[in-house]
Amino acid sequence: MPIPLKWRRRIGQAIKAVLPPLNFLTVHYVYFIATSIIASVIFYLTATPWRSVAYIDSLFLCVSAMTGAGLNTVDLSTLNSFQQAVLFTLLMLGHAILISLTVLLVRKHGFEAKFKGVSDERERERTSRCQSVFELQPGDGDIVQGSGSADNELPDAACQGPQRRTKTSVTVTNTPCEPSHRDEPWIDGDQVTIGGTTHRHHHRVFPMAGIGARPDLHNHPRDAVPNLPLPTEDSVSGFKSILRGTQKYIASKGLVSRNSQFHDLTAAERDELGGVEYKAVSFLSVVVFLYFVLFILFGMIGMGGWLEANHPDVTRSNGLSPFWTGAFFAVSAFVNSGMSLLDANMTALQLNAYPLLTMGMLILAGNTLYPCFLRFIIWAMRMMLPDQPQWQSWRITLNFILKHPRRVYTNLFPARHTWYLLGTIIILNGIDWAAFELLSIGNKDIEILPTEYRILDGLFQALAVRAGGFYVVTIADLRQGLLVLYVLMMYVSAYPVTLTMRNTNVYEERSLGIYAHDETPETPANTSRSNIVMDLIRHQLGRPGLSETSRGYFVHQQIRSQLSHDIWWIALAVFFIAIAESDHYTSNPVAFSTFNIIFEVVSAYGCVGVSLGFPGMNYSFCGAWHTISKLILAAVALRGRHRGLPVAIDKAIMLPK
Repeated sequence: MPIPLKWRRRIGQAIKAVLPPLNFLTVHYVYFIATSIIASVIFYLTATPWRSVAYIDSLFLCVSAMTGAGLNTVDLSTLNSFQQAVLFTLLMLGHAILISLTVLLVRKHGFEAKFKGVSDERERERTSRCQSVFELQPGDGDIVQGSGSADNELPDAACQGPQRRTKTSVTVTNTPCEPSHRDEPWIDGDQVTIGGTTHRHHHRVFPMAGIGARPDLHNHPRDAVPNLPLPTEDSVSGFKSILRGTQKYIASKGLVSRNSQFHDLTAAERDELGGVEYKAVSFLSVVVFLYFVLFILFGMIGMGGWLEANHPDVTRSNGLSPFWTGAFFAVSAFVNSGMSLLDANMTALQLNAYPLLTMGMLILAGNTLYPCFLRFIIWAMRMMLPDQPQWQSWRITLNFILKHPRRVYTNLFPARHTWYLLGTIIILNGIDWAAFELLSIGNKDIEILPTEYRILDGLFQALAVRAGGFYVVTIADLRQGLLVLYVLMMYVSAYPVTLTMRNTNVYEERSLGIYAHDETPETPANTSRSNIVMDLIRHQLGRPGLSETSRGYFVHQQIRSQLSHDIWWIALAVFFIAIAESDHYTSNPVAFSTFNIIFEVVSAYGCVGVSLGFPGMNYSFCGAWHTISKLILAAVALRGRHRGLPVAIDKAIMLPK
């Protein structure tokens, strides 16, 4: 007996409610989970001797490498070369820069498909117009339905081919193919996210909306109203005097509001703007690719060559090739994993300046300061361009990237936000560095180091503890106060870049719902031209006060959302792991303290990789845990890797529809 249509619809809706929507975040999860599982099977089957590495350890190591968590449950030096190569590959496949490069390439292909569709449509319209002219005999007084304006004469160029007839003056009704009015931006108003999105909003068990994006709101840009109302003639002229900026990229009198939203563009101007953005995306795809490849290549050559020439004995004591060990070090540092083939990690090189400085630079270039380095490179290229007509196209492209970075790339920010990010990183790393030096006073394990290397080691550890995952001194030997500080720093490791990402795109208007407008036509700010100007300047500077429509309030709300999003995962993980490790609490209460478990969980969630270790062993503390605890920690690492991603409303992951 067939199922009635009504019940089929209900079943379909129930299935849809359970399945997550197909968007960028979902695709990201699927990629990480599928790649980790496939790699873990290969890793497990290639172990020598057979089954020398348990499958749970294989799965955990692959997840740890893919997410950049960097924790290891077995000594990596005991793995064979192929297994080490699997981890080496996963370190790069899971890195944020490579994934963002994939997004650029997908968007580039999307633009090309869009332009091809526009070109085909115009060709069909031209053919249709030509056919209408061919059917009209001279002297006929009929009205032909076609494109163009009223009482126009079709030009000779409108119809080309062997059957073209004599030019005839005809009357054409006003049914233009392109709208004569100015419309909302093509790039903003007609896009879908990478991986697809749904236009109808259903209640889902797993909304996959991301932090700060409420699934009960219409978050797609087409559902948001423009955030800069222009109620009066004076207001329009006042805003235009500040907002007009499209003429730098296209011949237009359109307006550009905050968050790089273009308004008042015709259909032709939107197509031209799409061309400028396409060139920007294409250019960035090359620059990001070269950035990723060259940093890894030079890092591998530098570290591998240095170890080969200076300290080959350090690696050969573990039965490892010096160059391969150095190359693994470089990649692990750049992707901010902290995995090391050496059992002693970076403590074996704590009295060598070159590897410490090189690894520290790679840690910064691959994560926290990547947006700063990338913007500086593009700015330098723009400044070096000759002021000649043949370079005009390149100047327009680079100006567009620098002025509207978050339209084209997730990890490129405006100048002011980039400076704020740089300052934040310097302050946080400075706090870690100062705390290391101060709280190491009286610590005999640290004071035995020469003064100059103690300072350098403190700097390296400050850089590594927030994301890098390496340790240049034994972490368990540090003071408890410093360990507590490290827990806090690992917890907030993703915050500077993540909050900057959300503060430079459409999140405040389209994710929390209360930021759809900065002002309304009824507010006094719209009654005079000078007030509008000052209010807009204050808003662009991000200093309008903590009202419910300000960016300061938005950042405050985002921090609260992030904290609530993070804390319950960490709390539940610690709770369940503490239950699973109850027998270890009894047999080894010192090593299995609750603080040690919290430290390990936060390190995994922050995708850092610093561990207190287990007495007498070289692997991470989690290597002594039960199977269920390792699975929980792997899930925590996966969740933590996805906490700072852009969500479906982000322009930089949208495709032209």
